[in-house]
Amino acid sequence: MFKIFRALLRLDLFFNLKSSKTMSEQPNDNQPHADALQTARQTYNAFDNFVTIREDDSTLVMAGKLLLRFIGIFIMILLSPFLVIGLFIAFAAVL
Repeated sequence: MFKIFRALLRLDLFFNLKSSKTMSEQPNDNQPHADALQTARQTYNAFDNFVTIREDDSTLVMAGKLLLRFIGIFIMILLSPFLVIGLFIAFAAVL
């Protein structure tokens, strides 16, 4: 019985220490979020530059780039419900 009480006390102390973060520690939590956004932005820009139709592209290359752009749009549409569900779960976990 004493071991259970001691374990519960440790858990309570752990959660109290976790919830008592200072305001100065919060910007560190946002850093991975900013890095992920920057990486996503760079990846999208690289894809957009790759599928941009240029003046010296042949007709076959233009068709391929259009096909790749439509596939990219289709993939984004397919992934959007999962992103919405993930955001909903994240906000629910925080609240």
